[in-house]
Amino acid sequence: MKKFGCACDEEKEPMILDPSIDGPSEEVIEEHIKEKIEEGLFDDNPIYDKNHLSDNLKKLNETPVMNEKTIFPDILKAHKLPEGKFGLLRVLSGKVNFVWEENPEVIYTVDSDHPLVIFPEKHHRVILNGPVELKVEFYE
Repeated sequence: MKKFGCACDEEKEPMILDPSIDGPSEEVIEEHIKEKIEEGLFDDNPIYDKNHLSDNLKKLNETPVMNEKTIFPDILKAHKLPEGKFGLLRVLSGKVNFVWEENPEVIYTVDSDHPLVIFPEKHHRVILNGPVELKVEFYE
């Protein structure tokens, strides 16, 4: 398994948000997530992804380095990788939040010490919350 630069000693439990919100689900979930981020709910208790890429995966390519102004708009919407293709979200400066659409109550923090593995065929989105530089690497 490919290891990353995190020296985290402490396992943190995912923070679960209130799932009983009324309204159109995608809009409500997105609004609720943004409210929690703006309130600083995850500043002192970030949730980091603990997954690692398998050593037998081969790097295919990567996006250019993007910032909050140049990020591809589709990254901010629900989307998925094709079968057999993995992604690695790397934040070079700043931080972003990441949500798996199947479990939108859990919001991950991605920063330079904590990249995030993106699995094939799972809908997800990136949420900006300030200045950032990032890229996505693709493997198969």
